[in-house]
Amino acid sequence: MRPIKAILFEPSCLADAEGTYEDVAPALTELKAMGIQLAIAAEPDETLYLTDNAEGLANARTAGMIPILLMHDPDEAMRLTANNPAGGIVSLLELPDFIRFVAARGNAATTPLPSPLRGAP
Repeated sequence: MRPIKAILFEPSCLADAEGTYEDVAPALTELKAMGIQLAIAAEPDETLYLTDNAEGLANARTAGMIPILLMHDPDEAMRLTANNPAGGIVSLLELPDFIRFVAARGNAATTPLPSPLRGAP
């Protein structure tokens, strides 16, 4: 896998009917400081597609992007792992560390990306 240069967010990953999630601002601030483009997409295979639903995971694959599951709802997340996302995070606060992990892996594309659900009982 190549280094991550951009992230494409689905709106439902950033806010719901009650407003913006509390982890959005600090996570986006840190990602911007890391030089990650948040508004302009790079090459598809260098772009994470963060989603919380099956359609988003499918859309990411169709576009050649890296599908990452945002797991707000543990029960739904367990169901969605059947769609084989490239990785998963529980909070946007984990995203900067996730990017660092991917960058540190270099081209070790055969090793699965981290998902908190893989270790779950």
